[in-house]
Amino acid sequence: MMRSSKKITYKGGPSEIRESIMFAGYEIKSLKHGNTGNILYSFPSKAHEWEPCWTLDLQTAKNGVIKYQQYLVDKEKEKQSETPLESTVPNKKSVE
Repeated sequence: MMRSSKKITYKGGPSEIRESIMFAGYEIKSLKHGNTGNILYSFPSKAHEWEPCWTLDLQTAKNGVIKYQQYLVDKEKEKQSETPLESTVPNKKSVE
């Protein structure tokens, strides 16, 4: 006896790219998911080494942007502190 195979049809649609949101000088991309209809927002994620991730919550995306910008500021400060400083002690001349 042969089983009849069910024909599965894809019921989702294509995702729709939505207008980006500018927040604190960073572009948060947004799209409408084709299968679920949810709006997703792209943001840099600390948990994933600042790789872009997607979230359902715009506030989460904004918080990620703020943390990323703080990370960049801290990284720049660290870079500046690693540069060798010139000595501020004047050279002493030997007294003869």
